[in-house]
Amino acid sequence: MKKVFLAVLAIATIALVGCKKNNDPVPVPTPTPDTTDVPVEEDIPEVDAPEKGLLTIVISIPAGSQCNGIALKGTLDGGAWTGPNEYLSLDGPAGAESCIKFEKIEGNWYKATYKLGTVAFDETPTYLKGKICLIYTDDNDWQGQAKTYEVIEDYTTVDYDYSGDLAIYSEDGGLLYVRISKWNKSECAEEHLLPRKVTFMAPSCGFETPAIVGSFGGGWTVFTPMVQVEGNTYEITVEAVESDEFKIVGAESHWDNEVYWFDAENDTYVKMENIPFGNETEVVVDYSDGKWHACPE
Repeated sequence: MKKVFLAVLAIATIALVGCKKNNDPVPVPTPTPDTTDVPVEEDIPEVDAPEKGLLTIVISIPAGSQCNGIALKGTLDGGAWTGPNEYLSLDGPAGAESCIKFEKIEGNWYKATYKLGTVAFDETPTYLKGKICLIYTDDNDWQGQAKTYEVIEDYTTVDYDYSGDLAIYSEDGGLLYVRISKWNKSECAEEHLLPRKVTFMAPSCGFETPAIVGSFGGGWTVFTPMVQVEGNTYEITVEAVESDEFKIVGAESHWDNEVYWFDAENDTYVKMENIPFGNETEVVVDYSDGKWHACPE
């Protein structure tokens, strides 16, 4: 029997920099909720609870958003995380650094059953921690992680926690129902690769050339220096799709010299979050009132 469930979106709050049209500067970023819609009504499949010590995760995903499979990539025992394209059969060791792929149930619903491991530093509760991810052909840096999701409480029978990772603490195992409404990026999605110009107004104490880094052009390990056009203003044009994001860091010191914007309301500096391109082809980022992390106070 199926039940009709009124979906309530659990919003993952992320700090984004908004993009304006007509090349207006981007305003100082403030936490902005992700208001991605999910279906108001849908049928939720009832799945039998697994045997004691096993966990079955049942997920709903956006239609047409996967073409290579889905997995919960993480750890079954609190130890090292799974590597690229490493998966585990249910009969494998509980402590393996791998996770099982999801199998389709019906429609946009999938499930996977895991043998819960033991927390390495505690040895008492059974445990699982990870991120639900789309499987990419090159498995590039977890780029297909679930970005916005909610746990369907009425069908869930295990304790869980979410603070960037999905953590399951359970004595006996059970069922976990999750509705995913957005991925960070989908290899199947039809997105348009376009030249996108970024203009950056650097903090006045900048002492090295800014570099752009993002989910485009080979992943987050490629730091491309920007070009100075005048004073503390720099520009660069990159090829990116709508879901690509970027940050600006020091070209020489990279992550050791990130950019912070000044939050006047709280009289403090806040690190730049990932900036999405969205539909914009020209983005102006004004951090002239901010500071470089490595700048002297």
